[in-house]
Amino acid sequence: MNVFRLAGDVSHLVAIIILFLKIWRSRSCAGISGKSQVLFALVFTTRYLDLFTSFISIYNTIMKVVFLVLAYATVYLIYMRFRNSYDSENDSFRVEFLLVPVAGLSFLENYAFTPLEILWTFSIYLESVAILPQLFMITKTGEAESITTHYLFFLGLYRALYLANWVWRYHTEGFFDQIAVVSGVVQTIFYCDFFYLYFTRVLRGSGKMSLPMPV
Repeated sequence: MNVFRLAGDVSHLVAIIILFLKIWRSRSCAGISGKSQVLFALVFTTRYLDLFTSFISIYNTIMKVVFLVLAYATVYLIYMRFRNSYDSENDSFRVEFLLVPVAGLSFLENYAFTPLEILWTFSIYLESVAILPQLFMITKTGEAESITTHYLFFLGLYRALYLANWVWRYHTEGFFDQIAVVSGVVQTIFYCDFFYLYFTRVLRGSGKMSLPMPV
């Protein structure tokens, strides 16, 4: 059993559940980037199309379905159920600046020029930058609630554990997925500053994590 991958999957699931329950219990999506959640839903949709073409394991299938359901349920809560609390003014990141380069790169750099492979590659590249609208929103508002930072922490932990998973697989199986590894490293880098602030501020008891306001 690859403990790093299992722990990464659990961290990923915990992050999504934390966010969903935060919105549901508070009946508010204030401070949450709807754009990031739409991008993550798109990531899962394009990555898990193999649900219809192949079966790996019951665990794999269940996890994919759970991620898809929770992703779209979260998007529904933000844009439909609790849309009155959605802060569209501060959720202003231009996602086309992510989607266009990612789509282009997935056509240029992939393992096989087939529809499913290109969409899988697109999902890997997109996941590495999908959190940027949320980080941009936090920077713009200057603070984030502790529950939101817990969500981001577990999301970042998931990526860090998957880096360990790839190192483990390389040493034990000789397996190396260049696209996934490079994209994972890029995504983890985006969390570095956040991790520092999380450990130095949030875990010391502050209700919110304050950030320097942009000039």
